[in-house]
Amino acid sequence: MKQILILADGIVAKHFLDRISETFIRTNEYTVVALDRSILPQRLPSNITTYQFDPTSYIKLSMLIKREFDDIFIVMKNRVDAEGTYQNIRRDRPYTRITFFNRWDIEFDDENLININANELLASRMYDFLPNVPVIAQNVGLGQGEIMEVLVPFGSAYVYRHIGTIEQNQWRIVALYRSNQLVLPKPSLMIKPNDLLLLVGKPSVLESVFKAIKQELGQFPAPFGENLYLYLDMLKEQHSCITNCLEQVSYLHKRFKGRRLIIRVANPADIGLLEEIKAMERQNERVSCYIDYRRREASDLISDDMQQHNVGLVICGRDIFKEREFRTIFYSLRKPVLQISNSSLTGLEKVVVVLSEEKSMEFISATVFDVASQLDLNIELLDYDPDGEFEKKNFILSHYENLSHIFSKNLEIRQEKRNPIRELSHEKSFLQVLPFTKKVLQSPLLSYFSADAEKLYFKLSDNPQLFVPVDIE
Repeated sequence: MKQILILADGIVAKHFLDRISETFIRTNEYTVVALDRSILPQRLPSNITTYQFDPTSYIKLSMLIKREFDDIFIVMKNRVDAEGTYQNIRRDRPYTRITFFNRWDIEFDDENLININANELLASRMYDFLPNVPVIAQNVGLGQGEIMEVLVPFGSAYVYRHIGTIEQNQWRIVALYRSNQLVLPKPSLMIKPNDLLLLVGKPSVLESVFKAIKQELGQFPAPFGENLYLYLDMLKEQHSCITNCLEQVSYLHKRFKGRRLIIRVANPADIGLLEEIKAMERQNERVSCYIDYRRREASDLISDDMQQHNVGLVICGRDIFKEREFRTIFYSLRKPVLQISNSSLTGLEKVVVVLSEEKSMEFISATVFDVASQLDLNIELLDYDPDGEFEKKNFILSHYENLSHIFSKNLEIRQEKRNPIRELSHEKSFLQVLPFTKKVLQSPLLSYFSADAEKLYFKLSDNPQLFVPVDIE
C-alpha cells in the first residue's frame, strides 16, 4: 500500500482531488491537508483521510510527516505558501520524493523533486490544438514521438480508404476515434473525415506518415516524394522521342507547381540536344540537369538519383519503358512512373481507369483524383465483364463515386461486355492510370491474348500512361 500525502489549495487542487476520488485505486492510500474544505470531493472514498490546517505551519506539518510517506504532492494556489510548505517538508524529509505544481517558473536544485511546470503544460496543450501539428504522447512510452495522434482532414489521401489497403511499414494504426467513440481497427475498417488516428512506430517514420495524412489533393507526387525526374538515354531513344519528352515534361512541370524538375541524361551523344536541355536549366531555376559521362549502370544511376533528389514521379519515353530492363528497375523503386507517348499532354481530355482487382483500384484512387485535379481533367471508369455481372464491382464503384463528390470531379462510369482495351485503342487524348504490378513486367508477346488490362497496357501506349505502385503483392 502506497502512502501519499497531498497538500492542497485552490481550483487546480480541487480538480486533482476530484480526479482521485473518481478513479479509486485500492493500492493507494491518501492523506489530504486542505486549507479550505470546500475543495474536497463531496463523496470521499474510504482510502482518503483529510485534515484542515495551514501546511506553512512547521509545527503542525512536522507532526504529520513523522509518518512515512512514499510520495508528497504540493498543489497550492499561492507561491509563498507553496514554497514555505516545500521548505517545511525538506527540514524533516530531505530525501522523500516531492511532486511540486509550479505555476511561477520556480527553479529547484533538488534531485528528489518532480517539477511540474504549469505554464509549459498549458502551452504544450494549446500547441496540440494548432492545425497541422502532430500530437505526441509526452508521458507514455519513451515520450520521443513514437506514439502520435493525427486528425484526418476532409481532403486527405487517406480518406475513404480501408486500413488493410494502407502499407504500414515500421508503423501501425492501433486505434481510431470516431464521434468520441473508440474503434479498434480491422483491415476492413474505412477511414472517414475527422477520424482521429492513434499511431505507433518509429518517430522518424511517423513524421512522414503525419505529413502524408495531412496532405490534401493537389499535392501529387506526394506522398511518394517531392520532385519530378525525367530519365533520358541518348543511345536507346530516338531523337524525336527525347524532344517530345522535353516538351511534355515542361508542360507537366508548370502544372505540378512548386516541384523541382531533375533531368538525368545517360550516354550523352547529341550535342544539340544537350544544349537544348542546358537552356531549360538556365531559363528556370527549378530545373536541374545531370549528365552521366561515366557510362554507369542504369540501375545504379537511377537508384542514386532517387535518394539524392527526393523523387516522387519518374518520367520516361516509350523507347525506354518498352524495355523490360527499365520496367524492372522502375518497379523496384516503388515510385509512380509516367510513360510519355506521342499524344500531347496539353490536349488531354480525361483520365481513364480500367477496373481490375479491387484492392489495387483502391490503392490508386487517391492518385487518380489528385492527378485529375491538378491537370483539370474528368475521370472515366471502365468496368469490363463479359458476362454482364457488373454488381461484383459495386464496392469499388461506390468508392470512386464518393471521392468524386468529395473532390467535385466529374466521374463517368462505362460498363461494357466488350473488351475495353479494344474500345480505347480507337480513342485519343486520355491519360490512363493503372496499377504498377508485376504483370507490367511480362513480355508483350506472352500477354497478347490476355484479357487483363494491366498485361495489355502496351496496346494503349499511344496515349500517356501513369503506373502507380501498389502494395498488395
